[in-house]
Amino acid sequence: MFGNNFKGRFVPRNAWKYNGNIKQIIYRSSWERLFMVYCDKCPSILQWSSEEFKIPYVFEGKNRTYYPDFWVEIHDKKGNIVRKMIEIKPHYQKKWKINQAKWAEARKFAEENYMDFEVFTEKELF
Repeated sequence: MFGNNFKGRFVPRNAWKYNGNIKQIIYRSSWERLFMVYCDKCPSILQWSSEEFKIPYVFEGKNRTYYPDFWVEIHDKKGNIVRKMIEIKPHYQKKWKINQAKWAEARKFAEENYMDFEVFTEKELF
């Protein structure tokens, strides 16, 4: 189920991996919770956080703030350390103009900060 009906607080078992305010880890969908469990358990994920930083953007002439769902630092298959911002959304929301505006700024921010930005949908998660 994706949407606002599935919301709660996540308590990681491996709290040392979380980079942020551990008392404020909130999921807003079952997909986000599933990804949190993955981040907490996956040995290749060195650190992770959820909605811990903000990116300003403009949409329809208004200044807004975007909080990416996740930031992860991982060991990739080659053993390199890679940092990524990850947004989790249903595939149909990829076409929404507001999301395209957020993600355009997220890509710029990621590039400036030596990270990658990816949007995960049901196609990537399942």
